[in-house]
Amino acid sequence: MSTARHHAEWLSLVEASGPFLSLPVLLKVFPNGLDAHDPEHLKLLRLAYEEWQDNQLGAKPEPAIHRAWVDFVLRQTLELPDEVLLTGQRIPTGLAATIAEQGETLRPDWVVVEPSALTPALSHGERE
Repeated sequence: MSTARHHAEWLSLVEASGPFLSLPVLLKVFPNGLDAHDPEHLKLLRLAYEEWQDNQLGAKPEPAIHRAWVDFVLRQTLELPDEVLLTGQRIPTGLAATIAEQGETLRPDWVVVEPSALTPALSHGERE
């Protein structure tokens, strides 16, 4: 399977609303393709995605299922360690975007940082 086709297959698992990756970005960052996947994890990923998708298409999507899906992808699929994944009160308060036309302020639920970018207090495993 070509690298482009492999990336396209992977992208088919990603919800394309909000921030998302594109095929050109994947080809630039992973010119040789992604690492081989674990068949058991892929099965769990597909099941989790189907549960999330079913919930999102329902009359009243549950925020907890959405959060669980994103958390699963970040921690289990991408294997991001706790020290680079900020949530809750660990997210700096200055990370927000005010949308004046909508009268809304948007704040992230998760932030991925480089370990060297953390303050000394956060690098010692402080939890929310």
